[in-house]
Amino acid sequence: MTDIQYISDANGNPVGVIVPIEIWREIESEKETAYLLKSEAMKKRLSEAKQRAEEADGDEFWLSASESSLDEIWNNKEDDVYAELLKK
Repeated sequence: MTDIQYISDANGNPVGVIVPIEIWREIESEKETAYLLKSEAMKKRLSEAKQRAEEADGDEFWLSASESSLDEIWNNKEDDVYAELLKK
């Protein structure tokens, strides 16, 4: 993070800083989160949203895990042969 630049006055005292926009956005995000967490209602909402997101990730895992198993069951030659016999 050597992209940070310090601005000094005539006496060499630091009076300002120039930071890359990515770092500034991260700082702003952290400040917003800290502000929101001061409110008990917002803490509760953020906690509930986090829990829903974690549950959705879990659902996605099980869906993708079961999809491959179902593909193995339904997409096999034996099943195709049985379907052909049923047509006759």
